[in-house]
Amino acid sequence: MASSAPIVATATASSSSSASGILTTPLSTAASSPPLATTPLPASIQADFKIPKGASPETANTVLPSPPFSTSISSLSSEFLAGLYTENVAAKIWRVAESYLAAEPTLSTYPEYIPSSGENTGHYQPKPAAFWTCGFFPASLYCILERVIKYGVPGGSTNNIPTDQFVSQLLALGRRWTAPLHAQTTRTNTHDLGFIVRALRMDWELTGDPASLRGYATAAASLATRYSPLVGAIRSWDRAVSKRYEIADPDRNFLVIVDSMCNMDLLFYAARHANNPQLAALATQHARTVLWTLVRPEDGSTWHVANLDPALAGGVVQYRMTHQGYADGSTWSRGQAWAVLGFAQTYGWTALPEFLAATRRVADCFLQRLDASPAASHTYVPLWDFDAPVADADQQDSNGQPLRDTSAGMIAANGLLLLHQALERDGAERERKDAKGAHREYDGRYLVAALRIAHDTLGYSLDREDVAAFTVDSATGTIYVPAGSWDAILRHSTANNNRYALVRYADTGLVYADYYFLEFGNQLLRMGLQVAPR
Repeated sequence: MASSAPIVATATASSSSSASGILTTPLSTAASSPPLATTPLPASIQADFKIPKGASPETANTVLPSPPFSTSISSLSSEFLAGLYTENVAAKIWRVAESYLAAEPTLSTYPEYIPSSGENTGHYQPKPAAFWTCGFFPASLYCILERVIKYGVPGGSTNNIPTDQFVSQLLALGRRWTAPLHAQTTRTNTHDLGFIVRALRMDWELTGDPASLRGYATAAASLATRYSPLVGAIRSWDRAVSKRYEIADPDRNFLVIVDSMCNMDLLFYAARHANNPQLAALATQHARTVLWTLVRPEDGSTWHVANLDPALAGGVVQYRMTHQGYADGSTWSRGQAWAVLGFAQTYGWTALPEFLAATRRVADCFLQRLDASPAASHTYVPLWDFDAPVADADQQDSNGQPLRDTSAGMIAANGLLLLHQALERDGAERERKDAKGAHREYDGRYLVAALRIAHDTLGYSLDREDVAAFTVDSATGTIYVPAGSWDAILRHSTANNNRYALVRYADTGLVYADYYFLEFGNQLLRMGLQVAPR
């Protein structure tokens, strides 16, 4: 994830103490580095792109095919699954799409978070279109579009809106929200392009628009320019600023964050569709570097940030720290969730055992921390940081409850579904090859855990004060949603509660919490777990 702090840094981080508040003592340093496992990339990576012969939206989304669902989930009520697909879910997204465009027709800003107190309570606050979160709302529109087009989940069930009418107007909204993202595809000053341009891939897969695929591939080529063959990683941030430190000099600092794992999917996808294996090679090496620099070997927990030495081969760690978590040595729950999803995606593309093992380690750690949660209820909605002292006033919401991060739970749940599918697929393949029909070792635990996260999220974080519904203008046939008091589907996310953050905001709605909630529902549909809304 990109830093939410304004870019104001001029100094560099130091390993010695200073009066300016710059980071002082490293938490951990690396004594040695493993050898790089890839050859250096060419000086430039071609951005020219042609759709390969035979490529189509139907063949585009081929990662992690899953056998028919067979794992028992009898411990969870199937009724809760219907809550993923209610009219309210689609109507909330539609309402924001229309109302935000009415106020900001040029989309120079995009929605990011929703405060739960103050004069703007309940309504999205904007961030510039270049901010790392700008792609999540357009992608949310396409999530709704996908479930209607591919799986027949009714969008406007209560009002019996004809599907073709619903799809036509929703696609028009999606295209309006996605059009400005094309201007972002050539940026080389951010690693967040995978998040930013996700809707372009979704548009290609749903409509076959070649311009969307070209834009997606262009973004991959732009991201690849941030790769250092010497370090073996993609530079995440050019600088980082807080009340504690200013890190700015690229000749002395090479910042890599655990969030970066979820931008590798862009490179792997483009590598396949642009027939460019170099993109996959650098994504694979970056994942290896993240694995050994940011995943703690003792328990599979993660650091948020590693500052590597840009002048030394192999990703030599200068120090590790947090930018958004509670403390350098704590486990920020969303960082852990990014690791679960990112390593699961990487294993899906590479089938390399090291990434399956990594995914299971970080997932097991995430689930162990949920099981040990001090929260009184809905323990599978994670604390914002697993090590935050919940008794402290600044670690509690307005009701005196421990601060949660709904977005972390939904991100991790998506990764757990990918992990489940991978293990089911691998187990089925082993059975196919084994004439004796050996029993599979995997028992479906990651699917059950993912569903439990969704179950607790619906119970704890679903906004119930403002239930949205579709209305149709009888004169024009235009679909609209009346105004409401809470823009998002979910509540109780925490973007950044670090004590040194230039801006702290906790217990809010977050645009990416809603996106990963919608994507989770769509993943279940792809797996054959369709539950009609009631």
